[in-house]
Amino acid sequence: MADTRSDSFTQVSVPDGYAEYLLSQLFEPWAAVLTARAKIRPGQRVLDVASGLGPVARLAAEAAGPGGRVTASDISGAMLAAAAARPAPSGWAPVEYLECPAAAIAADDDSFDVVLCQHGLQFFPDRAAAAAEMRRVVRPGGTVVLSTWAAEHPLGLFGAMNETLREFGVAEPFPSAFDSGSYRVGLAELRDLMLTVGFHDVSAETVELDATWQTGEAATATLLGTPFGPLVSALPAGTQQQIRARLASKLGASPDGARIRTVSNILQGSKRGVTRA
Repeated sequence: MADTRSDSFTQVSVPDGYAEYLLSQLFEPWAAVLTARAKIRPGQRVLDVASGLGPVARLAAEAAGPGGRVTASDISGAMLAAAAARPAPSGWAPVEYLECPAAAIAADDDSFDVVLCQHGLQFFPDRAAAAAEMRRVVRPGGTVVLSTWAAEHPLGLFGAMNETLREFGVAEPFPSAFDSGSYRVGLAELRDLMLTVGFHDVSAETVELDATWQTGEAATATLLGTPFGPLVSALPAGTQQQIRARLASKLGASPDGARIRTVSNILQGSKRGVTRA
């Protein structure tokens, strides 16, 4: 099955927009939520699946310390290259950047103490295969923690994007790009998936977080950090301005900024076996 949605993030213009308008405002706060639940300890081996610019991998590297090891995997070489270029403070675990799809993780069985995946699973063409791979590479007794946008709640930022671009007749960069339902997964479906591929002690929760942009212009510029960005940038300047104005209206953004509610489902499971001391 072609991973056309994930492939769209390989465009070289996307990482810059993602870094400027989405990373600190949205994905770093959610990375803190995810890694806090993983309870990463010094010296542990951690895998971050669908790492993007590495907000989860960087927090994991800080928690694992110099005796640990972190691997950031993603299908987008452009995103990984941008992540690797970000400076890392001393005292962090070294981070290896691994270009591979989530359904075929290039790592040995039982390689990691903790596997994390932030807002990636919903976009994988074969979610079961990706979840099974996460179970394969985590050691017996190890933990997997993942998050998706919650199907039980409005999509927020990306839902407003989808509606706006559909209204302006912008072409979809991949199939179902404007289908907000394809961005979200419900708690029951996630729990069933984790249990089906063999995880145990599965727990689930829904978490709400407000993402903040300091200006309305920055809030609408989030388009540039998505696969929609190159398509919008190719439109006439007047059309781009109209799209940004419509998006600002849907987001409730003003010149003074925007505060957007985001809601995620977070699942945690373990691989049955003897826990390593």
